[in-house]
Amino acid sequence: MIIDAHCHIWDETLINGDFSKLIDGVIKKLKCPDPKYISDGSVERLLREMDEAGIDKTVILGLDGDFLFRSTISYKFYNDFVADILKNYPDKFIGFAGIDPRRGKEAIMELERCVEELGFGGVKFWTLTGFYPDDKKFYPFYERVEELNVPILVHTGLGPQYTYLKYCQPIYVDTIAVDFPDINFIMAHMGDPFTNQALAVAGKNPNVYIDISAWEPVFKFSPPAFVQTLYQAKMTCGIEKILFGSDWPLFTHILSQQDWVKAIKKLKIPPPLRLMGITEFTEEEKTAILGNNAAKILGL
Repeated sequence: MIIDAHCHIWDETLINGDFSKLIDGVIKKLKCPDPKYISDGSVERLLREMDEAGIDKTVILGLDGDFLFRSTISYKFYNDFVADILKNYPDKFIGFAGIDPRRGKEAIMELERCVEELGFGGVKFWTLTGFYPDDKKFYPFYERVEELNVPILVHTGLGPQYTYLKYCQPIYVDTIAVDFPDINFIMAHMGDPFTNQALAVAGKNPNVYIDISAWEPVFKFSPPAFVQTLYQAKMTCGIEKILFGSDWPLFTHILSQQDWVKAIKKLKIPPPLRLMGITEFTEEEKTAILGNNAAKILGL
């Protein structure tokens, strides 16, 4: 089973206000030749590209950016948008609710609504909007997450313009991982550019994982750098801590879903790295990255 553990979804009803400005900024920053590669985040396109790539299930993420981005839609609207997709395609998608823990009791109520009523399988934290995930004020939220037994995907690493990098350091996941050992935390993007920090946190804590979403450009333009980082992750954290993810649709103009899956399936160690003692990834290890690891966390 192949599982994309990190994917976005949107259409014209969601892209408005500051969020529209954010998407336009990403298009320019990534030098996307056709804006539709990024602006078209429709479920129809995603399903088509999943089929082409042989992806069996995809985690789609709700986003709660209301504390930073002005919009005509609310975070609850976004979660409902995801919920409708889960209802229509229950065998294809797993939803993670976009919830900002700064909402306090309201955050807990939305967590319960999304998990218990709408069937979501996890929570998405968009820390780049301006909060440290280890704030003690959020501990009642974590206690409820622990009771509901769902994972939290935490944005770590670089974000687009208009967002705050300082809140996205993996070190802030360490405290909550220690204090809530029964919650599985997934750190997005291997924490890039704080990758060594992310690997240290995931290696130390048995309940912390990393995904490789947004690493398509590194693989495309510097394959040895990607392979070396992935091998470092394997040796530091263990192969069982690495999840396949794409950050779809943000990098599809650089590498399609099909090519990103193929990149892991056909992963080879370049000769210079073999001379350094880096050994090949086994077929079992590639299968673990592509889906088996995520399946365990998601209870599939």
